[in-house]
Amino acid sequence: MKTPGIFLGATGVWLPERVPIAWAVERGSLDPATAERYGILSVPIAGELPAPEMALRASRQALERGGQDPTALSLLLYVSTWYQGPHGWCPQYYVQRHTGSGQATAAEVRQGCMGLFSACELAAAHLLAAPEHEAALLTSADNYNAPMLDRWRSSPHAMLGDGGCALLLTRRTGFARLEAINARTLPQFEERHRGSAPLFPPEATLGTKVDFETTKSQWFAASDVKPRELEATMSQALLEVVGKTLREAELELSEVTRVLFVNWSEERVRQRAAVPLGLPMSRLAWDYGRTVGHIGASDQVLALDHLLLSGELNAGDSLLLLGTGPGANIACMAVRILHRPTWADAGARELKSPA
Repeated sequence: MKTPGIFLGATGVWLPERVPIAWAVERGSLDPATAERYGILSVPIAGELPAPEMALRASRQALERGGQDPTALSLLLYVSTWYQGPHGWCPQYYVQRHTGSGQATAAEVRQGCMGLFSACELAAAHLLAAPEHEAALLTSADNYNAPMLDRWRSSPHAMLGDGGCALLLTRRTGFARLEAINARTLPQFEERHRGSAPLFPPEATLGTKVDFETTKSQWFAASDVKPRELEATMSQALLEVVGKTLREAELELSEVTRVLFVNWSEERVRQRAAVPLGLPMSRLAWDYGRTVGHIGASDQVLALDHLLLSGELNAGDSLLLLGTGPGANIACMAVRILHRPTWADAGARELKSPA
């Protein structure tokens, strides 16, 4: 989908203190061989800070950076991958209430780790649908401290970190332009993330632990699909989505400055993104991603924010943001940097200043 006249007004980030992977190894939460193989250096851990509070802090930063009047928002989308709070409670209204975002349409998006891409696609369509729709706020946060989940071992190749992000989309000019966004679903792989588990009663009501390795093994054992076939199909779908997005954005892959992908292990990032695209790992943002781990749906926005603050992006640079999730889903968005925002320069100075 081409997205003419849709701009990125600002990013927002909230990350708690990072804990070295060596800490997890020392306490027996992760074996040394796996830690070395994955290459992740640290992950942020939020303790008892609620995910919606992290989303709120990131949202406030994005609104302030973008000079956005929160009452002028016409849409607020909250993306989550893990449980957010009390039963029957909706986290998007917490952010809406405490940012003073009026009575804009607010909704939660649950689509695993690529939920922010779906939110972005929905928000872009919303902004294009009516001239009175001025701006949309997208936010995501997760806190994985829970007895049902082991952040070190529940999901292979993913060391789960806590944190939140926000992205302001606007019809007014911003620091970057959203050129195009596309997604593809492979529903034949729907069973990969449920294995032999029944659909009822919901597992969340049973208190069982998340174990995606066992789930995937159950699926492979019962399915005709082989691991190589899965990888080949996923790679082909990624190339098709990337190709369509590049054509709509009138870009060549050689013109893309950086590719922002999921913060998985080095071998998984290489296998799922670098190799299919024929790119060296240096063109991706894994050097940053390995310092924070996999933070739900926030990985790509966190990387974008980091590259801006670190001075690695400048006017004229183009980016591809890639995401995947259960389903299986694959998404891609193309972004062109128009200018370095003043808040990025201010943030860069803070990063360089002594503690």
